Amino acid sequence: MASESLYLRVKRDIAARIESGAWPPGTYIPSEPDLQQRYRVSRTTVRKAVDELVGDGLLTVIHGMGTRVVAQRLSLRPATLMSFTQMMLAQGIVPGRTSESLTVETAQAEVAAALGIPEDADVVCFRRVRTADGTPVSSNSSYLPLDLFAGYDLDQLLAGQSLYAQLEQAFNLIVQTTEDTFGIARADSRLAADLEVKVGEPLLIIARHGFDKADRPIEYSRIAIRPDRYRHSVTLRRK
Repeated sequence: MASESLYLRVKRDIAARIESGAWPPGTYIPSEPDLQQRYRVSRTTVRKAVDELVGDGLLTVIHGMGTRVVAQRLSLRPATLMSFTQMMLAQGIVPGRTSESLTVETAQAEVAAALGIPEDADVVCFRRVRTADGTPVSSNSSYLPLDLFAGYDLDQLLAGQSLYAQLEQAFNLIVQTTEDTFGIARADSRLAADLEVKVGEPLLIIARHGFDKADRPIEYSRIAIRPDRYRHSVTLRRK
């Protein structure tokens, strides 16, 4: 019991320092030897305290670099459809967008199937990196059928923060329903640069299908997310 109370004391103190801002999100806590000296405890005690804080989501171990304080995670409990911008603002987080590009491309097989269009049809591809309080959170590639924008200036998609809000306000296109499929992939060089992670780090991947009020597919997005910045909760109830 004595050893248990000792590691809990270390754990509580580290957590308190994180909460107070002494060790801010994104920074590295002292090394194991430094923590042993600070708390005058064994390596085993330090490691147990740190392991539990990793399990609690306060710390993450970056191999070859050290143990980093995890930034606040964006948290979503799906009930009503919210844009990424709305979700961040609801949690008091400043949304941002960088590395924007807007192109017209020929639909690849995956995109064409998702949008219900021929493979040789043209689509608008809107790529951007979404940030939370200035830190990259996700790399988004959204595809929309080009014929939806006939007679409009495509550059209007670049205005504002929220794609869904801009679709509605500038083009009278409303994404009424989305269906998300979740997966895991490792960061390639482009995603690693976009999200400021190492090549090979695991990322949460969302394939999103967006439908209008008539259940017509009008959006297909591939979203790569840093898992240390996002948590998705689903509640299931028995009928």
